[in-house]
Amino acid sequence: MIKNSFKVVFLGVVAFALLMYMTIPNHQNSNPKAQAGTLSINNIPKYFDVVLANPYTKAETLFQLGVEKYIIVLNHDSLALFKDLYKYSDKNIVLVANISNTPWLIKQLAVNGKLEEMYKDSKIPLINDSNGFFINSLDLKDNTQNKYFIYKLNSDGTIVKISEGLVELNSLEKGIPQENSKNSLEQIVKSL
Repeated sequence: MIKNSFKVVFLGVVAFALLMYMTIPNHQNSNPKAQAGTLSINNIPKYFDVVLANPYTKAETLFQLGVEKYIIVLNHDSLALFKDLYKYSDKNIVLVANISNTPWLIKQLAVNGKLEEMYKDSKIPLINDSNGFFINSLDLKDNTQNKYFIYKLNSDGTIVKISEGLVELNSLEKGIPQENSKNSLEQIVKSL
């Protein structure tokens, strides 16, 4: 009886591990247009999923030629820091959650709901880049867990990377003390 229970548990764990392995995204992170020259508004995907809004938002809704904007790409741990950015800045900003390397099952079970919960009060739009199209359009290959990248969309439609930074490792799981969060965000806003 106990032996059969162990077999069932073992087979369940193996099946779950196999399911996770099979659903890991395997996309090439390159954009031929971006590699050929400068990044531009034309590289941005035509549709994307905005958290707590329309899952098929048109690019023109957030990005227009002639309007300067900051695009901040957030990898895993940096999501915890930038959830309060709206309290410190009134600049024209769009956040991009780079979760493209997360296995599909985990995205469906945990990540999407966590993003909605974390950013429910934010006034800054957050793009859920679960398929990796947005980071590909920026030719971004760095998926370091605790890194973020700041780009500027100029009024002429060109996009330039202006900075990148790190947050404390495992910040999403552990959280960030309010004072540390405030100091970090104030420094980031000064650099914009």
